[in-house]
Amino acid sequence: MASLIVRKNADNLDATELQALRAGYKAAQAISDNRGYNHFAGIHGIPNWFCWHHDHTTGSNVNAKLFLPWHRAYLLSFERAIRDQSPPTPKVGLPWWDWTSALSHAHGVPNAFSAASAGGQPNPLFRGHIAAPTATPPLNRMTKRFPGNPAQLPTTSQVASLLNLSQFNDFSNQLEDIHDQIHGWTGGPGGDMSILATAAWDPIFYSHHCMIDRLWYQWQLKHGVNNIPSNLLPLVLTPFSMTVQDVLSINALGYEYAVSLVKL
Repeated sequence: MASLIVRKNADNLDATELQALRAGYKAAQAISDNRGYNHFAGIHGIPNWFCWHHDHTTGSNVNAKLFLPWHRAYLLSFERAIRDQSPPTPKVGLPWWDWTSALSHAHGVPNAFSAASAGGQPNPLFRGHIAAPTATPPLNRMTKRFPGNPAQLPTTSQVASLLNLSQFNDFSNQLEDIHDQIHGWTGGPGGDMSILATAAWDPIFYSHHCMIDRLWYQWQLKHGVNNIPSNLLPLVLTPFSMTVQDVLSINALGYEYAVSLVKL
């Protein structure tokens, strides 16, 4: 456990951890090459469109339930890039946003991501800069976010029901539906989280997907790490040099989630 990166609840980061996370995001957002935030955001939607949603990805005729494995590989690559730019200590993992928590149902987006400034400076977790000159039309602006009513967020009982599903395909489908709901709730009308093309530029995107990945991990603890259709295992999670088989164990990938309050 000591050698694993620990991903914590965003609301449980201490001041030093939050400062380190913000420093990593800020530094990555200032890099224009393939080590930077803009590069990784552009992998998901515009201009590269590698993301898997509802069994499809742009430019492929393959139908496959790769939503969960693909985003696990994506988060891992993004997390490594952020950690490369963050201070030597403390080295924090990507935090997850528990949208089922009492805090979320009272306040919505975690304060770490909803405050426009931090320490008298712009908060790099509040918004990101979209630089997509090859998009149609070209984009060069800051992200926008218009969250909805916190009472509309998913509940712990919904998650408990989800974790009781025994078949991977059923679990993946229903979790992706909840995932879509959060995207729409967070972005709101005209917000970037509501738009697949630009969602990954909003810093909250990655903590939302950490929650999705964490729920898959919890489901795996209950129903088996290898509980997935065998025909998916050799599929490559482009543009990452990993297959579905490679991403089934989060501990083998080098990370862990902090203890959860969700009963398995």
